[in-house]
Amino acid sequence: MSNENESSTTPKVGADAGVRFRLPIYEGPLDLLLHLLKRAELDPHEVTASVITEQYLTWLELLDQLNLDVAGEYLVMAATLLLIKSFAMLPHPELADTEEAEELKRDLVERLLEYQRYREAAEKLSERALLGRDVFTTPGEVAPEDANAKQYTVSIFDLVEAIGAVLKRVADKTPRKIELRDIPVAECIPRILHALESTGRIQFAALFDDANDRSLVIATFMALLELIRRRDVRAFQEERFGPIFLERGSAA
Repeated sequence: MSNENESSTTPKVGADAGVRFRLPIYEGPLDLLLHLLKRAELDPHEVTASVITEQYLTWLELLDQLNLDVAGEYLVMAATLLLIKSFAMLPHPELADTEEAEELKRDLVERLLEYQRYREAAEKLSERALLGRDVFTTPGEVAPEDANAKQYTVSIFDLVEAIGAVLKRVADKTPRKIELRDIPVAECIPRILHALESTGRIQFAALFDDANDRSLVIATFMALLELIRRRDVRAFQEERFGPIFLERGSAA
């Protein structure tokens, strides 16, 4: 009886898509813009390029497909990008509105540059080696190489883009008449942990090889984000913007 009550209160992903989730790992709109600029090999001064605006809006659409609540500041940023873009398309550049757009652009670029400096400084501090912190060697002995030295920690944006590719693959091969199921997110956690215990580590995409509908993909992804938040699972890349790998985390 208690199991039934527990199951009934467990968040489920189903055909009605009524359940909305909050991201357990928070990164803001400036992080997203820097992520898109880095992927496009552009600098912050080119933040209002059409490709960045289009990718930003596509990313927000993907969040909606995943039933994820989008913080208001993401929507404010989207409105700012669209406003600057619309002013840039005006036939008369001498209009007062164009001056407002230039001011908005300058402000956004300055915020991005300042935030980028902050992020880079934080990354350098986190990567700085602390000699002898965890490893003690005898004189003449070479300290073992850090196993994670050539690994990159993935961001929530990397994960969302990866799940977007999985959703597209599932949509392309799923029969249109298939009935979507109600899937408790909590039920996906043991399956993820079992997959990692069996193989040590797996590619992100391989976690969804058996998924044949959107509900299962989203429920599994929500479960994975929760495991990453709890540090039971670690996500990383061996090359920047390369395949994402999963393995048991430090809390396991």
